[in-house]
Amino acid sequence: MRFTIVDSIAMRCFAFPDRPAIEVAGTAGAMSYGEVWCRISGLATALSACASGRHGRMVGLLLPNGPDAALAIAACQLADVVAVPVNGRLSPPEMRHILGDADCRILLTAGDFVTTARRVCEGLPVAVIDAAGVKTPVHAPRPATGNREIGAEVCVIGYTSGTTGFPKGAIYTHDYYTMNNYRWGWEFGLSADHTVLIAGPMFHISYAGFALAGLMIGATVRILPEFSAAAALDELSTRCTFAFLVPTMLTLIVDEWRQRGCPPVSAARHVISAGAPATIELLRTAMQMFSSARLAEMYGWTEGSFVTYEVKCADTLLPNCVGWPAVGADVVVFDENGELCGIGAAGEVGVRSGVPFAGYLGATEATETCFHRGYLMSGDIGVFQADGRLCIVDRKKDVIITGGENVYTIEVERVLLEHPAIRECAVVGLPDDRWGERVAALLVVDPLATPDPALLADFCRARLADYKVPREMVFVDALPRNSMGKVRKSLVIELLAERAHLA
Repeated sequence: MRFTIVDSIAMRCFAFPDRPAIEVAGTAGAMSYGEVWCRISGLATALSACASGRHGRMVGLLLPNGPDAALAIAACQLADVVAVPVNGRLSPPEMRHILGDADCRILLTAGDFVTTARRVCEGLPVAVIDAAGVKTPVHAPRPATGNREIGAEVCVIGYTSGTTGFPKGAIYTHDYYTMNNYRWGWEFGLSADHTVLIAGPMFHISYAGFALAGLMIGATVRILPEFSAAAALDELSTRCTFAFLVPTMLTLIVDEWRQRGCPPVSAARHVISAGAPATIELLRTAMQMFSSARLAEMYGWTEGSFVTYEVKCADTLLPNCVGWPAVGADVVVFDENGELCGIGAAGEVGVRSGVPFAGYLGATEATETCFHRGYLMSGDIGVFQADGRLCIVDRKKDVIITGGENVYTIEVERVLLEHPAIRECAVVGLPDDRWGERVAALLVVDPLATPDPALLADFCRARLADYKVPREMVFVDALPRNSMGKVRKSLVIELLAERAHLA
């Protein structure tokens, strides 16, 4: 494709410059489409000075929720640099790893992140730019669009949680990112008459992506500076027609709705849940709450993007069902021998799409291991139903999903083993009514130096994002292992669950 996301946004900005484009909940006024283009142009001017590193011209983005969190990605495209969003919930060492791995030469930041950004970049060849100091021109020229083929070029690097102990940078080309937004629009019916609620952190590709998709189609994008169940319910009751929510958010909104006496939620027309399976009970209650809206569930992952989708119907709800293959997605299930599974048989989910995953930054071997017979493998275990829907029944990879955030156990184990008193450890997820899962650890320690759990949590918190820190720690003499010496994590879960029950 010749036209990029920023090209499409530019077309909207010049077609109807006075239309409201972005609003921030809790503040007065709106940024018009004309003002959006001026801001993109100003940011692009500041970022165009980025020098080239070993992977090209990479710009880190460490930004709070607000217009710039989306517009900076568009500005990177206009400036012909690659955007590298940085998760603001990560610890400074984790942020530093991302900036070093991508070899970013500029970090655009703002607000409360500025101090952290400067500390993280000490000793790195990274120039820190405070977005508050970037000037927005009063007028900005219309760009030349579609004049060269850049679809296969890299536009965004999205860092995943580290399955090998450190995050990896997933490569998004212009075609991959743009086509994903088109597919969202086709499947979800996203149109210019929607007001799109951005309820989650915009350093996530999904939330920034929905903001950009809204701007591409000419909708109004309304941003929550931070998630609040009360604020989200207000928005969906009075203003916002479209929202993407992880199940934890949906649970909190349902709780708030019940506390208010179950009033009508009349503005919402389309609500999508994704990021973790939603329970049948949650779905049924949410369908009552959003009585005038389509409630849907979407399944995908960072590398695989948009894989399956289903608008929920009360009469056909199935546990862990994520729907039918999405538009443009060829979804299959492979057994342990790498052969295709039939209906009702469990196996690992794989996907092919029109624009394939372009791999991990600087990690050719890791990229090659992701594919089987041309399908990108998910690490999730799925079963196709007779009606063509897919149910996710387990996770092949040791990933914990807590509050919609992915936590890979090996990443937490790596940090725990850095503590001098920890001899061995096994990290798992335990069921949690509010967060879906909570991180827990079984630990073998030096008997002469058993650490205080609170101090050990502080040790982890200095090296990991807070949501990755184990909420439960149990000390044992030995980890349960099989005859080959591999830790039996099913028994770890049983031991931790038993201790939690006894407590």
